[in-house]
Amino acid sequence: MRLLIPGIVLFFLSCAPKRDRIVVPVVNNDFYSKALLRIDEDLEDDENNLKLVEQKLYYCDLLDWPATCISALDEFKRQKGMTPQLLDQYIIYYSQHEQYQPLLDVIDRWSPQFDLEEEYRKERILGLVRSSMRDEAFTYLQVYMADRNEAPDVKFAASSYLELKDTLMASFFMSRLSDLVPNDELVLDIYPYLLFDLGYVEKAFEMLERKAVADPTNYLFHSDLADKYESTGRFASARTKLKNFIEIDSVVYRITDLYLKDDSWDSAHRTMNILIDRDSLNRDAWFKKARMYEDRGWLSYSLNYYDHVVYLNPNDSIALERAALVRQKIAYLQRLKFEENQLPLPVLKSKRLINNE
Repeated sequence: MRLLIPGIVLFFLSCAPKRDRIVVPVVNNDFYSKALLRIDEDLEDDENNLKLVEQKLYYCDLLDWPATCISALDEFKRQKGMTPQLLDQYIIYYSQHEQYQPLLDVIDRWSPQFDLEEEYRKERILGLVRSSMRDEAFTYLQVYMADRNEAPDVKFAASSYLELKDTLMASFFMSRLSDLVPNDELVLDIYPYLLFDLGYVEKAFEMLERKAVADPTNYLFHSDLADKYESTGRFASARTKLKNFIEIDSVVYRITDLYLKDDSWDSAHRTMNILIDRDSLNRDAWFKKARMYEDRGWLSYSLNYYDHVVYLNPNDSIALERAALVRQKIAYLQRLKFEENQLPLPVLKSKRLINNE
């Protein structure tokens, strides 16, 4: 937990009474980076100059604590000793640079001396989680969340349990978070898939639909949601997720296939015609239509469409092959019909006549 209010920087890290901060004009980060380099050059000649160290800390804070700034923290601590403000800066530095063991060490070493153990409990939990110290992390999390129900704390607990791979507890806190902040990114992007893994399919779809409403133009998300519906046999719902993206040719093919899975032949036929109306020379659309008729058993219509594909491109080997196969099917069926017509009809006698004989 950062003690400094964002945007407020202490020029001198000491226990002196606070003074009104001078407003610094907004400049490019490049300005502060160059200033930091100049200070480092001056420190090479005068490494014990505390004023230079204080200036370096100032620019480090403005630059969000680059990796080179640990030396300034260490030098200030060597000359002035640890202070609550300096402890806060150490914790910020270690957290931003994902150095979790040093983070735990500095919290354990110094927070009790300044009576700040409660202030840094969240940072300690984060250090334990990221250091894979599972048992301690679980213990601290349980105590930390015993009397907390604010959204930031609930989200922190959900994320922590997720990192600890405790899906049940992560799901529990994500459920609480969904009540507090329905459109939180953790609720919309992670929680539904966690519910799928746990077998709560209906609740998962409910969460995904919430995101669908919040982000109606996100094709990749709606396509993924359509996949989820299709995998559970909910073909009509899958089509609904795709209908707003019908201008994309691949979506037309998908919707057509979804109609076919529902045995909605007429709807599939009309959907394919969208592509042909859009581009009468669309080879793939004509080929798809030919294949649909072939699969349905309407071979004469299918052959006409395959022949049309060949007309569009006489060198289309795939269409030529399919047309030849359909011709073989038609010839075979015609031969069967002919042979059936040539068979003599049996003379049927009644059961009484047979018995009399």
